[in-house]
Amino acid sequence: MNHFDIAVHHRVLGGATALAAGVLLLTGCAGSGDSDDKGSTRQDVASLRSDAPAGNATAQATPSADDGRPQLRLDSSEEEKDRYWHLYAACLKDHGHKMLTARGPDSIDQSDHSATAKAATKACANKLPLQPPELDKATNPHYDDDYRAYVKCLNREGLKVTALPDNSGWTYDGNTTMSAARQSQVDRSCTLEAFRGKTR
Repeated sequence: MNHFDIAVHHRVLGGATALAAGVLLLTGCAGSGDSDDKGSTRQDVASLRSDAPAGNATAQATPSADDGRPQLRLDSSEEEKDRYWHLYAACLKDHGHKMLTARGPDSIDQSDHSATAKAATKACANKLPLQPPELDKATNPHYDDDYRAYVKCLNREGLKVTALPDNSGWTYDGNTTMSAARQSQVDRSCTLEAFRGKTR
C-alpha cells in the first residue's frame, strides 16, 4: 500500500474537518497504524483520482482488479470521494470497528486495535478506495518531481508549507490563516497541476 492510500484513510478518520484541523493526509490504508495527530503533517493530498480524461471532473470510479476495490481518479469530485469513503467507514462500523462519533459518522477510531477491529478491516478491505496511480511512487516514475512541483504550487498559492524529506507529506510553515475551504481548493488545483498526465 502506498502512502497516499495511508493518507486518505486519515481523511475518513477525521471526516470533512480534516483540512481545518490541519490533518492533511495523503492516503488511506486499511489496517495501517497511522496516527491521527492533528497537526503537523499534511497527508491528504492524494484523495484524488487517476487516468480520467482531462477536464472530466465528475468521472465515475471504476472497479479495480485489486480485490474489487474502487479506483479513484486524479480528477474525482469531493462528492465521489466522500461517497466511497463513507461506504468504507460504514462497513467498518457495521463490522464492529469503533468510531469517533463526536467527529462525525465516518470518523474511524484509529486507536482501536482489537481483534474485532482487525477482522472489520479485513472484511472491508475490498471497499477501501485505491488512490490514483499518479500519487503512488510505485506507478509514477516522476513522483518525486511531481510532489516537489505540488508543494511549490501550494506555496505559490499562499499555503506556506515544507515537504517532508521523503515527499510523503508536508508540514505548515507556521500558522495558516487560510480557510479550510480555500485550502481544499488550493490542494485540489495544485494536485491536478503537478500530477496530471505524468504516469507512464
